[in-house]
Amino acid sequence: MRDVPFTRSLPGRIWRRRESMRADWDRRAKENAPFYVCTTGAGSAAAFEASGLRDLNEHVVDGLDVRPEWSVLEIGCGVGRLLRPLAARVARVVGVDLSEEMLRRARDYCAGLPNVELHVTDGRLDFLADGEFDFVFSHIVFQHLPRKTYVERYFREAFRVLAPGGMFRVQVDGRSRQVFRRWIADSWSGVVFSARELARRLERCGFRVTEIRGAGTQYLRATAVRPV
Repeated sequence: MRDVPFTRSLPGRIWRRRESMRADWDRRAKENAPFYVCTTGAGSAAAFEASGLRDLNEHVVDGLDVRPEWSVLEIGCGVGRLLRPLAARVARVVGVDLSEEMLRRARDYCAGLPNVELHVTDGRLDFLADGEFDFVFSHIVFQHLPRKTYVERYFREAFRVLAPGGMFRVQVDGRSRQVFRRWIADSWSGVVFSARELARRLERCGFRVTEIRGAGTQYLRATAVRPV
């Protein structure tokens, strides 16, 4: 397994988590972006592209009636692995990421797709209007965030930018028995949630949770709706 690159020591990463996240992911993007975005799809360009289509269908839009007129937001888009196949199915796709280096690669990966927009974020989405999206999602991203306050900020922002009746799908690490990660979570081994806590945090942001799956696993996923 490749060593995971960090920009400073563990105590320094814990003390300056937010600053470290961007620097760590910029460094990973420069070293080997496909590997750090999706380790199982990093063998070749074809495998990487196939992994995006597979994950989109099996973990992001499965069971949804995706409409061609939808406007969709991905939180933590990386190099655009999921944006590119999704762009063929909806009217508009917006990707945000904290790593400018990942976004630079995303612009190349999504070149020629006029309905894809890319923006850098630091946890705020104030450049996006209230209620402008039909669907917001995040996949294999929040499992790398070092503080639950950062995750919940994105939950609140997702609620704000969703139209009434819009849907939010979010994946987090559900291995909540890894208690040590409450104290030393960083930009790779991030925070963990129980299914109950994930639902509770979404509900206090205003969502109505309609499905929880993967409890106790690395791929704990919730589907939630902004009430009409």
